[in-house]
Amino acid sequence: MLEGVVKRDGRYEVDQTKMGKVDKSVIKGMTKEDVDRVVAMRNEYMAWMHDNFAKKVLKPPAKED
Repeated sequence: MLEGVVKRDGRYEVDQTKMGKVDKSVIKGMTKEDVDRVVAMRNEYMAWMHDNFAKKVLKPPAKED
């Protein structure tokens, strides 16, 4: 796994200690429903970007042992 990435609730996230410019009170106030909504919107946006701009989608890197 990359440095500064953590897996929480089955999702990969940036380690919050690496996000010095973010108001951490906002992050702490987010509910699981808020996170699910943000993830769903991000996935919808990425799908739209792929459909409209990507010539090809790269495969993810091989899993490390």
